[in-house]
Amino acid sequence: MEKQIRKLTLVLAISAAVMTAVTGCGKEANTTEVTARGTANSNEERNESSAGKDTGQEQVESGGAADSSVADPQSSEGLRSLEQVSAKDGETFLNALKQQDTKELSALMAHAENEYTESDMAKVIEGFQLYFDRLEELTLKFEANEQNPEFYVEHYAIVGKKNGETRSIPFIIRYSKSQSMKQIQDDNKREPLYDSPLIGEYPYIIMDAERYIQALQQKDLESLSLHLGYVDYNEETQAAMEQLLNTYEEKLDLSTLKAVSKGYDEQEDQYHFELQDSRGQKHDIRIGGEENRIMDDWAAGSEAG
Repeated sequence: MEKQIRKLTLVLAISAAVMTAVTGCGKEANTTEVTARGTANSNEERNESSAGKDTGQEQVESGGAADSSVADPQSSEGLRSLEQVSAKDGETFLNALKQQDTKELSALMAHAENEYTESDMAKVIEGFQLYFDRLEELTLKFEANEQNPEFYVEHYAIVGKKNGETRSIPFIIRYSKSQSMKQIQDDNKREPLYDSPLIGEYPYIIMDAERYIQALQQKDLESLSLHLGYVDYNEETQAAMEQLLNTYEEKLDLSTLKAVSKGYDEQEDQYHFELQDSRGQKHDIRIGGEENRIMDDWAAGSEAG
């Protein structure tokens, strides 16, 4: 009996030990699983947080780059305003004009749509000399600024005197928005575009006057009608051009005829020329309007008349 009790006690003890071991393993497994899940969740949250920070940083950098390309330099600390930048460029052009430096002026026009050779800039200088008495006394006056989808535009006036009276002519400096604001701020990298009636028009107006004389000398009636702004070349137009040619042949020596510029009338937006021959005979014409047509008082019935 005593042996049976001892045996039963031993069996119960062994069973209890086994159950304890099994229970311990289960807890350890559960603890390991919970720990693993916790670690995974922590890493996932950390990755999401890090990803969020990276995304936010990229947006700020991208947004900053976009803003800086169109930013108004007046609102950016340490940057010059467009007015200050354009004033520097305007003075550079004006100084070259005062010195009549055709090479420098041609270089300054390097970014223009049309090519401006030294010969072209000599004509520009001639235009300014006719419009003002003394180039060395010219000054630059800021007028206004604006912008459009393609350009920042700074409006100036070049001011001087003619026959003792103060007069001015428009002078515009543009900066393409294809340039970054950083490039526009750089004196060595920006590409200013200069314009004025005496820059963008005058050299070509002289060519128009010379071609008009050439048409007279060659008796090219159709070309004459085009210079004078006739829309249709018909019998009536031909008769008017024949009458014009006869008048010139009667009053001037066409073989020695040349055009002498008399200046630019800003109010009328017209360029005045005097046609002269070797005998000293003269006749005035004007060139102006949207299409820069020739206005000749000898052209009876002319649309330009």
